[in-house]
Amino acid sequence: MVEEEDVIEFLESQGGKASIEDVSNGLGIPKYGSNSAFMLLQKLKEKGVVEKKGKEWLLKRKEKKEVEEEKKEETKPEVKPTPPVDMQALMEMMAKTFSTVVKTSTPPDEWELATKPMETKVEEKAKELDRFIIKPDRALEAKKPLIGFKTGTFLDNMFFSSEGKPLNGIPICGQFAITGLPGAGKSILVEEIAIRVAANGSKVLYVTAEDTWKSETPRFDLQSRLKQKADLLGLNWEKIVENLFVMDTVSTPELREWTNFAETYRYVAEKENIELAIIDSVTVLESYRGALKYRVMELARYNQIKGITGLFVNQRSTETWDTYDMAGGIGLAHNLDGTIIIDYGRVYWFDQQTELGMRRGEFVRIARILDCRLCDFERRRIKIDITREGFVRPIGALPEKASRESGFSTGEEIEE
Repeated sequence: MVEEEDVIEFLESQGGKASIEDVSNGLGIPKYGSNSAFMLLQKLKEKGVVEKKGKEWLLKRKEKKEVEEEKKEETKPEVKPTPPVDMQALMEMMAKTFSTVVKTSTPPDEWELATKPMETKVEEKAKELDRFIIKPDRALEAKKPLIGFKTGTFLDNMFFSSEGKPLNGIPICGQFAITGLPGAGKSILVEEIAIRVAANGSKVLYVTAEDTWKSETPRFDLQSRLKQKADLLGLNWEKIVENLFVMDTVSTPELREWTNFAETYRYVAEKENIELAIIDSVTVLESYRGALKYRVMELARYNQIKGITGLFVNQRSTETWDTYDMAGGIGLAHNLDGTIIIDYGRVYWFDQQTELGMRRGEFVRIARILDCRLCDFERRRIKIDITREGFVRPIGALPEKASRESGFSTGEEIEE
């Protein structure tokens, strides 16, 4: 956990001044919120250690030892004789304390931060501010075709163009969460996607946080399982070896530290021109409460800028299935382009019974796209199963649109 002393050391290393963003990036903490750059700087400001000028926070030349001594003095308990307990007075004091906490829980200059920009003379900063304003391109430059990134799985036929035709892939450069209960088939699906895309000649970065990639023990490790699947699918393993890059956060604990993870991720992505990045699962990014949402957002932004399609495997966080509930909360879904559910449970709601053709209480595995901001998609639930060979496949009757235009496998084909 970042302490005030860490902020002081960072400011000293920056020549005594830095912005909130500099502190946030340098120490790997959020800009706002609990244990954020702003809160730590605000505490130091109240102690007279730093002062704020414009966007920068300046370190007053105060000895570090002095700050530590002040901190010790503040935390040193004051011994006072215990007075007789007056319950009425105690309740009044607690009420007063609570009222004070509520009034002062926000940083004292938060109102200033909110109102000051609305009172400045923006005309004086016109040139500086103009660079933040974007105008749409002319028609020819603005036009860009909707392209599908082919995964080689049934997901390719669940996204549609504006004309209603299958995209034959997930939207290229899209950032998608794949969520559901453990054992639903999420990892099995992305493993197949990884080897199919790599065998097809595209560069893939695969981050594993659930299983070791290669074990020196007799364990049937992840690499062995992928090799077996490649053989079953008739894929060229040498081609996969050439195009698949792995970050094993299980065997390499250093990669579970955000700075090391992010730097390694960027290094591989830029050096190898990665086209598809798979993180299984994103819980490896959560070193403290609230970190997951921000770190997934940063990776998704980076992928969008670099033209990388991203699949972020996540876990269902509640007993309720077939919903947005996932680790990191619904806010995580807002940071991505879409959410794909691979889940299982017992049919309960009427719309589930109708779409799946099942009775209430029956057990089923489903694939479903909850949302996609980039294009049209199949909104109905698709019944799926995990085959004996270890592949996720659709089964049974398929939605009319999907079965007519897509070339999904059917249950009969799987049994064969």
